[in-house]
Amino acid sequence: EIYLNSTYLLSLDLILLCKKNCIVHQDSQNSFLAFLNAPTSALDQFEIDSVENFTLSNTPSRDEDSKSHLHSRSRSPSTASEIEPIEVLGVDFFFCLRSTHIKIALASLFPKAHQFVVKSFNTPTKCNQCTSLMVGLIRQGCTCEVCGFSCHVTCADKAPAVCPIPPEQTKGPLGIDPQKGIGTAYEGHVRVPKPAGVKKGWQRALAVICDFKLFLYDIAEGKASQPSVVVSQVIDMRDEEFSVSSVLASDVIHANRKDIPCIFRVTASQLSATSNKCSILILTDGENEKSKWVGVLNELHRILKKNKLKDRSVYVPKEAYDSTLPLIKTTQSAAIIDHERIALGNEEGLFVVHVTKDEIIRVGDNKKVHQIELIPSEQLIAVISGRNRHVRLFPMTALDGRETEFYKLAETKGCQSIVSGHVRHGALTCLCVAMKRQVLCYELNQSKTRHKKIKEIQVQGNVQWMSIFSERLCVGYQSGFLKHPLHGEGSPYSLLHPDDHTLSFISQQPTDAICAVEISNKEYLLCFSSVGVYVDCQGRRSRQQELMWPATPSSCCYNAPYLSVYSENAIDIFDVNSMEWIQTIPLKKVRPLNTEGSLNLLGLETVRLIYFKNKMAEGDELVVPETSDNSRKQMVRNINNKRRYSFRVPEEERMQQRRSMLRDPEMRNKLISNPTNFNHIAHMGPGDGIQILKDLPMNLRPQESRTVFSGSVSIPSITKSRTEPGRSMSASSGLAARSSAQNGSALRREFSGGSYGAKRQPMASPSDGSLSSGGLDQGSDAPTRDYEREDSDSPRHSTASNSSNLSSPPSPVSPHKTKSLSLESSDHVSWDS
Repeated sequence: EIYLNSTYLLSLDLILLCKKNCIVHQDSQNSFLAFLNAPTSALDQFEIDSVENFTLSNTPSRDEDSKSHLHSRSRSPSTASEIEPIEVLGVDFFFCLRSTHIKIALASLFPKAHQFVVKSFNTPTKCNQCTSLMVGLIRQGCTCEVCGFSCHVTCADKAPAVCPIPPEQTKGPLGIDPQKGIGTAYEGHVRVPKPAGVKKGWQRALAVICDFKLFLYDIAEGKASQPSVVVSQVIDMRDEEFSVSSVLASDVIHANRKDIPCIFRVTASQLSATSNKCSILILTDGENEKSKWVGVLNELHRILKKNKLKDRSVYVPKEAYDSTLPLIKTTQSAAIIDHERIALGNEEGLFVVHVTKDEIIRVGDNKKVHQIELIPSEQLIAVISGRNRHVRLFPMTALDGRETEFYKLAETKGCQSIVSGHVRHGALTCLCVAMKRQVLCYELNQSKTRHKKIKEIQVQGNVQWMSIFSERLCVGYQSGFLKHPLHGEGSPYSLLHPDDHTLSFISQQPTDAICAVEISNKEYLLCFSSVGVYVDCQGRRSRQQELMWPATPSSCCYNAPYLSVYSENAIDIFDVNSMEWIQTIPLKKVRPLNTEGSLNLLGLETVRLIYFKNKMAEGDELVVPETSDNSRKQMVRNINNKRRYSFRVPEEERMQQRRSMLRDPEMRNKLISNPTNFNHIAHMGPGDGIQILKDLPMNLRPQESRTVFSGSVSIPSITKSRTEPGRSMSASSGLAARSSAQNGSALRREFSGGSYGAKRQPMASPSDGSLSSGGLDQGSDAPTRDYEREDSDSPRHSTASNSSNLSSPPSPVSPHKTKSLSLESSDHVSWDS
């Protein structure tokens, strides 16, 4: 005991001596980057070898301002005079260690710290620090090798400093921070319908309510099966249409009756149209369990609304055009030409669709179009078309339906993708064509063929993605990205530096390159099928955090500063600057049709062309018309021009639609458009403003009636007085003051072509069938009664006419024909609208 105490005191003296004469090493490199750089074998905490070789390796603090450096322990043989670094409180002290007892005393003096290593989890795992899910396919977080504490990489700084962490701190209570929306509120095993529907049965799933989102993870069949890390479905509670409710037997007609009380439904918006919603059925183990889920979801949604957490969504998906257009079903690519026109490339060729005029123009021949690239600076449009996938150039004038020549690039047989961009400070436009392991670069000019080959680039692997960044061609291939100069001499360089071991996992586990983003001239985001990493212009890691994909991506699109990641069941939107996952669009089987991701194809039973409206943009990139699933439009070729088509309802169908709409009062109201371009001056109720109509005739004598009709003139309908667009109605008091003079002069101008000398006639009885609500005698109580009768759906009501003789309708060529007809009287005449 005396020996141990003396050893302890000796160790203290030795420490003080070493601190006095120590050599301090500081490294400006970020400690966490160095930690990622260290191999796993070097991250042991304390080790006492039989040959008295001792190393203390303490993981440094993870503050961004920390200047400490983690040392990788040497495996070289130990000697009595060997000097090994010991990191204590962030400073490396070098001194000699001779006695095992001294080493034990040192280990007891200094507290242990976590030995974090980045880890790939095989099942959904929550962060022990913030309780949120660690979402991702690989490298979702880090784990302490000593105590097993797991957390996000960004939460490592906030983890308790003591290792091992007491068990009561490791498993804290679940809950969500209502201000930040971070944390897990509830989780459990449920069942969801199989892909083919409830009729085919239910399958197990793990449901987690986390970060104000509902996560669903599929579980394979079998008792020992564990949920996959791939998120099956995500419903964001910030969605305006989010709701939770029980179901009725009519909602789940194929479900077992005893299961119906245990089923609830979660709904969110899918498309902007109210009829298109995403709905998920969830089956729990019992009614009590269902009540818990419904209660938690509704309470969190209430808290979310109460705290008014910001809606971070960016895109609003809308149907870009009528889904009954046959060209949409086989669309391979698309491009937005201007606010009203889109270019569609499909199995039958290249088409331009004018979405507001319902006009379609065919461009070129009938060969299949695989990709469209608009080059407005050169007034060209490049396409990959034909069975042999050649590149063809069309002038922009061809989009207007003119007969023009196209230019075929003969060397481009078997082309995979194309991209255009500017070099030489915008003075030159380049078109790059990818073909397996090589890229052909062309200069676009004003020559006869409009192109000239300037370079041929060889790539290490098959080209999977490419774009032009800062006058250099960036090419993505399996597990790598290269940048090539497009003009002048120069060698390519990799965007993954071979000396940066923190990025070595990408080459060790081959992964596809799906996208790259130039955040600035000094930083890039490299997106692979497993993860996204940030690098500087030399290819070294620039950020500790990595972008995690909730599900396996099929493609990526970038529209600054938002990255859209497409998977089988959804599109996830990320802000590349803040690295936040800001939105999930629950659309299944969607693939992008252009590089920005603004036009997409929804491949469900009804194939739809989807436009992602950017809420943050100043204006709409595309004017989206109203669409209907019951449209009966057909594509009809123009007789005079074989390249022009119109997409409209045939005349027979139009007449049938009118008849059915007139029979239905609700549909009938849709015939009358809403008012536009008006200002509200005063409210006019029943009886208001009726006095201005006192000068209009009630009945005309037969001879006067014949005189008026002989002039082919009709009085406009006054059944419901409306102002023309752009004009505003005056107050009722002002209308009454000048009603007599204005109406008299207006009527004289109206009937200048015929005789109008009749005096006002006394009001006839309603049984005459010739009265309108506008021509009633002032001073009686009849105006109110007839005004109310005007708004009714009575078939006896008719519009104002210049004659009481119903057997003499207005002239068919009258410009006021459609205005002077009520909806009820439309069955007797034809409409031209």
